[in-house]
Amino acid sequence: MKRTFKGIAGLVICSVMGISLAACGGNSANAPQAQNGSAAGGDSTKPVTLRFSWWGNDTRHQATLKAIDAYTKLHPNVKIEAEYTGFDGFYNKLLTQFAGGTAPDLFQFTYEWDNDMYDFLLDLKQSKSLDTSGYDPSVLKNFANYKDKMIMAPAGATSVSLFYNQAFFQKYGIPENTEWTWDNLMEIGKKVHAQDPNAYLLTADIDVIYKLILQPYVAQMTGKNWINDDYTPAFDNAALTKGLTYLSELYKNGVLEPFGDSSAFVGKMEQNPKWIKGQIGILFDYISAFDKYKQSVPGGQLGVAAYPMAPNAPQSGNPIAAGTGFAVNKTSPNAEEAVKFINWMVNDKDAALILGAQRGIPATSTARKALEDAKQLDSNITKGLDLAAKQKTIAPNVISINADLAQIAKDSLQKLIYQKETPEQAADEILKAYAPKLAALKK
Repeated sequence: MKRTFKGIAGLVICSVMGISLAACGGNSANAPQAQNGSAAGGDSTKPVTLRFSWWGNDTRHQATLKAIDAYTKLHPNVKIEAEYTGFDGFYNKLLTQFAGGTAPDLFQFTYEWDNDMYDFLLDLKQSKSLDTSGYDPSVLKNFANYKDKMIMAPAGATSVSLFYNQAFFQKYGIPENTEWTWDNLMEIGKKVHAQDPNAYLLTADIDVIYKLILQPYVAQMTGKNWINDDYTPAFDNAALTKGLTYLSELYKNGVLEPFGDSSAFVGKMEQNPKWIKGQIGILFDYISAFDKYKQSVPGGQLGVAAYPMAPNAPQSGNPIAAGTGFAVNKTSPNAEEAVKFINWMVNDKDAALILGAQRGIPATSTARKALEDAKQLDSNITKGLDLAAKQKTIAPNVISINADLAQIAKDSLQKLIYQKETPEQAADEILKAYAPKLAALKK
């Protein structure tokens, strides 16, 4: 999908913008040197066209389109061509565009692609138009910076939460204040399925199985990331086999919805008929997805609880992440103008009210305060982040979320789920395939 916006002047709104940016100034060395996006070393009246691409659902698309409209009204010399789609294929398309010299000026980005796209991205630290004073330093360190550059302006912060259907819990007598562990998840799930063969305590697609069940389960045993910084697995065969055995038992005991039923809803589990009908009790997903699950449950009866934690686990494996944001094509002829637009999106209070939490809870303090003051932030979302913050965790590393490593594990996981391999065989297969891939990635 593609739309183009061309704004008109709005002097009154510009005045408001000036106040907003002044308020989010502060003591950062990277605070913008000009207000209202006026040129930090450029001509603010020069006609500029920016191509901006992102992925998301329709709610995010509409919010972003409104933000573009508002920005171009403030900056009538700027035209922004909007290119938006779902997540599937976005990564490959962007890589193809870089290879062909047709990449957009700015785009939505995730730190998971740092290693793959680093060479194509502008170092935002060199720009005078991005105010970083509203970011927590750990967010910049862990998610915005890679190697020697700041390549992403984080848009939102999030963490994984346990979403539960309150009516389902009432039906099966599950206390809403349950402190979830992997063990009681299994035991309660067994009881639910024994009571009703059509009911499942939990559902998950392949991404959730790999990233939000297997990886945290193993991380809570090892206290480490999935992959060490030296490109070696942070787990041994025994730990991985234990994690795979647990996963296999979830399916065998009817705790997890059959994979054949849930696999049709990768990334869109809110559309799963069993979830909508109240036949599934729990989903794991990022807290920023709260609204879509709430809207899909009759009566909006959706609760949030802390992520399962093994007793005495050294860490949760569930850090607060600022994994997505915006990046700029370093070959863009209008790179500085692209940074100005990004600065407005992440720092300006009016932009925050338009964009809401469509890319996670705003990563900057100014944007968060704008939503809190306007009561646009559901208290359950704040609760989810607070619960995650209380659990011990460590900062994630990029190699642990490498797409090739993920695919290797997912291939073996599906063989395990369909009982074509035992946990021991799947663990052996994953470790055997990881060795050459990690060696290649390290070079």
